[in-house]
Amino acid sequence: MLYNAVSTLGLSKRLQTANTELQLERLRNNDEIASGKHFDVAKALGARTGQAIALRNLYDETDQTLKSTALLQGRLGTMDSALTNILSAGQDVLAAASVGLGQPSPTGSSLQVRARAMLEQVVGMLNASSGNGYLFGGVEVKAAPMRAVQGDDSGLPSPIQIVQDTIAAATGGTSSPQTPTETAAAVAALDDLFAAPSASPLSFEGGFYQGAPTTAPRLSARLDRTTEIPYGIQGNDPAVRDLLQGLYMLASIDTSQLPLDAYKPYMEAAVAKVSGGIEGVRDATAQLGIHRAQLDDIAAMNTTQLRVLNDQLDAMESVDPAEASLRMNQLEVQIEATAAATARIARMSLTNYL
Repeated sequence: MLYNAVSTLGLSKRLQTANTELQLERLRNNDEIASGKHFDVAKALGARTGQAIALRNLYDETDQTLKSTALLQGRLGTMDSALTNILSAGQDVLAAASVGLGQPSPTGSSLQVRARAMLEQVVGMLNASSGNGYLFGGVEVKAAPMRAVQGDDSGLPSPIQIVQDTIAAATGGTSSPQTPTETAAAVAALDDLFAAPSASPLSFEGGFYQGAPTTAPRLSARLDRTTEIPYGIQGNDPAVRDLLQGLYMLASIDTSQLPLDAYKPYMEAAVAKVSGGIEGVRDATAQLGIHRAQLDDIAAMNTTQLRVLNDQLDAMESVDPAEASLRMNQLEVQIEATAAATARIARMSLTNYL
């Protein structure tokens, strides 16, 4: 006679295996209750997994764009503050210089002192940085773009010394122009110094400014997939060069000591440079404001998109709390039943059948 039977040892092992699987399932279910997400999203979504992956990629891309926008907003905010201070310094000198435009003033030496102080302030603002990069050196963000007025340890003459040497060379050796002809020569020489790029290390790009050259590409920012803008202002932009030229002209010599016929054209040229520079910097500041407004709009749009994407992902990846709790209860009942069956088998012996 044949008997189909399962040994108690085999049955016990099968129950232990089933109990282990149920315990693991309970742990996964417990994780789902705690996180609110499916433990195995791909398994739960099935054919919709590709859609969830595409949404997640778009979410990550939008989130990264939003973070980049926030960093750029910080840079432009710092740049805007620096430009505001530069405008204030330039207007201070312009007001003081305009008072004595027609004839030498006994306070001309104080104008020189004021121009020097404001010049140092402007240069300091042009060396402003945000995060790990300088703001006014274009794509060269690792080093300060402007040399200090009083010079540095580069071995080059200081910027103010370069201006004084240029004036002396144009006037035939005197420290300041003494005639209209010498004034015209000095102004023309300074125009050349602050104008077009030159290979000379004592030109503006090299002797004063050491950021990205005029020929280098401008800084740009990608606001979204389709929008990229050049932004900011560089220390070698025409408006900044004009402002610096006017300030250096007033800070380099004591204009109160100039003869009247040399004084007037010199002051008119210096004031015109300061005034033109201020106007150009003001225009650049306004353009910067437009870029900041664009960034604010893009940030608001991305924030909204991020919220929508998050809601869509939550709807796909989230676990229904009621279903998860019900499944947990069912698993606990199964585990208890399996444990009880295992215990009964463990207590069985041959004497039960004798």
